Amino acid sequence: MPVTEAMPFGELFFTVLCAVTGLIGGNIVIAMHYKRMGQHWASGFKPFAFPFKNFNGTEWFNLLLVSVITMLFAAMASTSSN
Repeated sequence: MPVTEAMPFGELFFTVLCAVTGLIGGNIVIAMHYKRMGQHWASGFKPFAFPFKNFNGTEWFNLLLVSVITMLFAAMASTSSN
């Protein structure tokens, strides 16, 4: 049975939103940090090279905002039904 038949549309929709928001939002925060530090924006996309010790307040807030929105979508996916 295909996954689209096994999941209600709302659950599938919010699960995809959760994954996309977490991945893309997190990558944007890391890229903005490296741009602020004067390095190439893709410098942080190496395994275990996350620059959390050099984050400023705005970057921590953006990371928290991405996390909250991602968890909101995850909660909506877990409670949605058709």
